[in-house]
Order: sequence, then structure tokens, then C-alpha cells
Amino acid sequence: MKTILSILALSAALATPAFAQDHSAHAGHGDHSAAVAAAPGAEAVLTAGEVTRVDARSGKLTIRHEEIKNLDMPPMTMVFALAESAKPAAIKAGDKVLFRAEEKEGALIITRIQPAS
Repeated sequence: MKTILSILALSAALATPAFAQDHSAHAGHGDHSAAVAAAPGAEAVLTAGEVTRVDARSGKLTIRHEEIKNLDMPPMTMVFALAESAKPAAIKAGDKVLFRAEEKEGALIITRIQPAS
């Protein structure tokens, strides 16, 4: 019986998540999670793609793209709306681009787009 209790106690100790452990030695440091989430350059992550269709009237682009990491989206072809700040001067079907897409109010919006070099 003591062996079973010892195993259960050891299992419980090992299963305790790291964030639930005592971090009193770091009490003066504050919460670092916000700093990581807002790290400089996090907004600069761009996704490579190829424009397959431009709908100038509606301000939408169809792009065959690689994985969009910030949206956890696999590679595919889909339609994106363009934010006013992202409107490129002259973009056409066949152009290789780098872009930043974000989800805003249930829609996928391109907030930044530039020609791929």
C-alpha cells in the first residue's frame, strides 16, 4: 500500500505544471508574457504567395499562399480583402508577393503587401 501511495505522490508531483510551481525568486520581475507577445518584429512576419486574381472593384485579391503562421493556416488558395493602408499601386495576377494577413471581425484582411524580391 505504501508503494502505491508513493507512486501516486510521485506522479502528482511530476504532473504539476511548471506555471503552478513557486516562482517567489522572480517576484520582482513582473509578467514577461506580455513582453513576448508584443516583441518587436512579431508584426513583420510575412507570408509568400502568388496573386492569381485581382478584383479591383471590390478590393480583393486571390492568392495562392504558403502557410500563414500567425493564423495557423495551411497552404492554399483563397480570397483576401485589402485594408486601405495595404492597397498596392499596381498589382496583377502572376505577381509574387509577401503579405501579412490578419483576422478582423471574422474577415481575413491583408494589412501589408509588397512584391517578393
